Amino acid sequence: MKKQLIGLINMQNSNIQQKQKHTIRNLIIGIIAVIVLLFLVSFIREIVNIRGQIMSGEYNFEEYGGLTSGQGGANVDTQGAYNVSTTDDPSIGSVNAKVTIVGFGDFECPFCRQSFLVIRSLVSEFDSVVQYIYRDFPLESIHANARNAAYAGYCAEQQDKFWPMHDKMFQNQENLSNSDILGYANQVGLNIGEFTTCLSSQAAQNEVDQDIADGVQAGVLGTPTWFINGNRFAGVIPEQVFREIITDIINSQ
Repeated sequence: MKKQLIGLINMQNSNIQQKQKHTIRNLIIGIIAVIVLLFLVSFIREIVNIRGQIMSGEYNFEEYGGLTSGQGGANVDTQGAYNVSTTDDPSIGSVNAKVTIVGFGDFECPFCRQSFLVIRSLVSEFDSVVQYIYRDFPLESIHANARNAAYAGYCAEQQDKFWPMHDKMFQNQENLSNSDILGYANQVGLNIGEFTTCLSSQAAQNEVDQDIADGVQAGVLGTPTWFINGNRFAGVIPEQVFREIITDIINSQ
């Protein structure tokens, strides 16, 4: 009888211990769930807040890391007054898109490299409703190889190879000497004879000069600078905020 009583007591103690373990585990899971929920709510509120600041021209790019090379900064104008879209510059997406994004870039600009994967991803995501046009804005005073890289982009476009060359130069941004660029041209399958002749042509110089002049007239001070349906935004825009801006434009039409 005594052994049975001891066994019953041990069983009860074991059940109590199991219940305590389950209670502690459930409490931990509940705390983690609350923390995750609070984080998600905070993240969404922050994205909405940043988007509102960008659209109102109050976005502090320095604070959020949206930096530019050159004399950039919080260079924002949402009046939709700038027509910098062209038909002769490299583009991806639909020509009948609801949203046209023109990006002025510099192949030696680290913030442009940070942004190019974002913009390519967004164009792929929004497919037929977004068109992206790339225009050159080499900052020669701080980037010694930027103009020649811009010529290389133009010359690659003459052989329908701009985007492979664009990607290759951004991926190898620290190595953009003449010999490096010729190596990339060979890797993407360009006719090297035609490419070399083009690099020193007046046509290449005129094209880049025209992009720079149009950019200056539209208020471009540094790179990257974006024109989204005529609205100017300078700096590295976070991907989710970029997505919200595009969505807002699409929904408003």
